[in-house]
Amino acid sequence: MKIRYTLLFLLLCLTAQAQQVPHYSQYIFNSMAINPAYTGSKKVLNLNAFHRSQWTGMEGAPTTQSLNADGLTASDRLGLGLSLTRDKLGEQSVLSAYGNVAAKLAVSEKGVLSLGLAAGIVQHKLDGLELGITDDPSIPSGNQVWIRPDLKLGLYYHTDRFYAGLSVSDLLQFDDMQQLEPEKQYYFTTGYVFDMGSNFKFKPSILVKEDFNAPANVDLNAFVLLKEMLWLGTSYRTSLGIFEQIPEDPARMKRTALALIAEIQVNKAFRLGYSYDKMLNDLRGLHTHEVSVGYYFFRKQDTRMLTPQYF
Repeated sequence: MKIRYTLLFLLLCLTAQAQQVPHYSQYIFNSMAINPAYTGSKKVLNLNAFHRSQWTGMEGAPTTQSLNADGLTASDRLGLGLSLTRDKLGEQSVLSAYGNVAAKLAVSEKGVLSLGLAAGIVQHKLDGLELGITDDPSIPSGNQVWIRPDLKLGLYYHTDRFYAGLSVSDLLQFDDMQQLEPEKQYYFTTGYVFDMGSNFKFKPSILVKEDFNAPANVDLNAFVLLKEMLWLGTSYRTSLGIFEQIPEDPARMKRTALALIAEIQVNKAFRLGYSYDKMLNDLRGLHTHEVSVGYYFFRKQDTRMLTPQYF
């Protein structure tokens, strides 16, 4: 059973480039991982960490850990950030480190337009010893390591109630690394916060992830905010042929997962988040758990955020 899953994971990772960008559900609360222009948008020094256990119960299933920090310079015109991620899938692991910078321009009384860049190093490692196969010369028997640089670029516009972002990752392509070379990934996000009462707000949003070689991944999200303290929501994930003509195969156009997500602002600085993903495709019966921890470091002159942060 372990060998079967291992070979499946290797096929996904090294030929189809699956799991090339670690996936997680709580990007809704901190989008720096998918758009470098988001860096510094919280307006304070923001520390965020999460752990994701995907498809629990399956041997060798993906796990992801990430630590992110970002904030604004004293002029409030430049956001700086750092992102560290470890993604493990069977016997393959990926370590990445990115430095982010985002230039911010006030384009209206409440609107801010950001241009962001993230430069990083990505290390791919395959531990052949964990495979337990020694009689097949096509399968490595020791550690194999590949290192490649990467660039991400993004645009992000927001007011206190609306946001929209467009970004692309894996901008650097190398012909001598075809066995690991991921496709460019394009992301589009947008959302809006509606007042539904003095203690109740509603935030619908959407994420479209596209590489122009397969059906686009689409997240439809709906969240409510209770008393400026508790976010409760859901994310429905599916695949759509937006730019690609999909063959008449219903398996190419089906729902993939439903996520239930919550985040609580314990106090002004400290927050906790949790998401539970239920698969809706052929992997139904498998579940994913994700936990996040965040902390705001306020500057001495800040008694509170200037405006509530809804995204």
